[in-house]
Amino acid sequence: AKGNPNEIGAASVEYLQVFGYTAYAYMWALMARAALGKEAQDAFYASKLGTARFYFARLLPRIHSLSASVKAGSESLYLLDAAQF
Repeated sequence: AKGNPNEIGAASVEYLQVFGYTAYAYMWALMARAALGKEAQDAFYASKLGTARFYFARLLPRIHSLSASVKAGSESLYLLDAAQF
C-alpha cells in the first residue's frame, strides 16, 4: 500500500468479508464446544452441531477465493476505470 494507495481500496471489501467469516467461525466453534455431549439429550444441541458442521463445510471455505481476490492487487480493478463502455 505504500507504493500504491489503490491497493487498500481494492482489497478492503474482500478483506472485511474474510474477517467476518473468520469471526463467525470462532463463534460457531464456541457454540459447538458448548453443545458437544448434549446432542443426545436435546434436539436443540444436535441442530446446533449440524448447523456448525454446515458452516465449516459449506460457507467458511469461501475465505479461500476471497483471500485470492485480496492478493490479486488493484491493477485489474483499476483497468475497468479506463475501459470504454
